[in-house]
Amino acid sequence: MPYPDDCVKGIKDPQYVVGGRAATAAFHFDRKEREDGWKEQSINWVDDPSVINFTLNDKRTDGMLRYKGGVTILPRLEIDKIKSFHSLLDVMDYERNPLKENPFHGNILLKTSTLHHVEMQIAASLALASRPVQQIPEE
Repeated sequence: MPYPDDCVKGIKDPQYVVGGRAATAAFHFDRKEREDGWKEQSINWVDDPSVINFTLNDKRTDGMLRYKGGVTILPRLEIDKIKSFHSLLDVMDYERNPLKENPFHGNILLKTSTLHHVEMQIAASLALASRPVQQIPEE
């Protein structure tokens, strides 16, 4: 299945939203390393317009909203631009990784050997490339 034009990044902590935009911290990669040498950053692929609300309304097992900071849209073209930088060749990628409860799930990937300062530059680049944050309207 081809990749859509956009992905949705959920923002777990409202502190990761500054001035209506996702902060760099919203794009930090998981510390856990996979056996294949990659670290993940969870996203949902926008296969149809319902994915944005699906992500906004995602709940943890305790019934609380998972993304209290809202969501931001990240164009795939922007991810492709970042990963094509000469210094990042073969360091960054993305994938589909559907889950039983989430068929839209995927990951932005980063090689575990990536230096910390480069990882922070990538997180900042992703934040700058993302669109303004959307949140569930308050009732």
